[in-house]
Amino acid sequence: MLRCHRSHAALLVVLMVFCTGGGLAQNATADLPALEGIWRLSLGQNAVTMAIHQFEGQIFGSASSSEESWNGVVMGSADNSTLELTITFLKESGLAEIRLIGSCANEEMRGTFYRSDSIGNAERGEFEAILINPDTSGYTPVKETLPDISASEPAPAITSENTSGTSLSESQGTGAKNRYTDVHSLAHLVPPAAGVIPPGINMGGAGGMGMMG
Repeated sequence: MLRCHRSHAALLVVLMVFCTGGGLAQNATADLPALEGIWRLSLGQNAVTMAIHQFEGQIFGSASSSEESWNGVVMGSADNSTLELTITFLKESGLAEIRLIGSCANEEMRGTFYRSDSIGNAERGEFEAILINPDTSGYTPVKETLPDISASEPAPAITSENTSGTSLSESQGTGAKNRYTDVHSLAHLVPPAAGVIPPGINMGGAGGMGMMG
């Protein structure tokens, strides 16, 4: 009988601990701030739009800046007192990151931001954010401005084939003009051929030639 009472008491203690633990877990989940939605984030003079999704204490989503023309991703976590978010994005100069550390209450975020990039720029300041729409389907990324690649491309180089081909054809044309000459213009330079009697010369007797009168 005594053993039966002890077993019942032990079972009752286990049930109480289990129920209490489950209740604490539910309370911890209930105490998490509701961050799902579209947020307007102010970083001093710069503004960023965030579309945040939430799974318990895990935060993930997208971010964009119409002023600086970039799109990025948001990752972080939150509990009932603090939140930490990291926004990572790519600019023309390279990779950049904004880290937010603060708290959330009444659909508002406040805290400190740290911003840095891959070329050595760094900035620190205070941030504020407000929930502007609990529905993330209304989020639209910005249209990024890409650099004009055609303007920065070098002009195509002239190949040796084109250069040599042009020079060769020009030199052939010039050589052709110099190599071929009208032979009639050189007739006065050619001596009479052997056995041919030029006009005006009379062959005399055996003694020799004479000039015709």
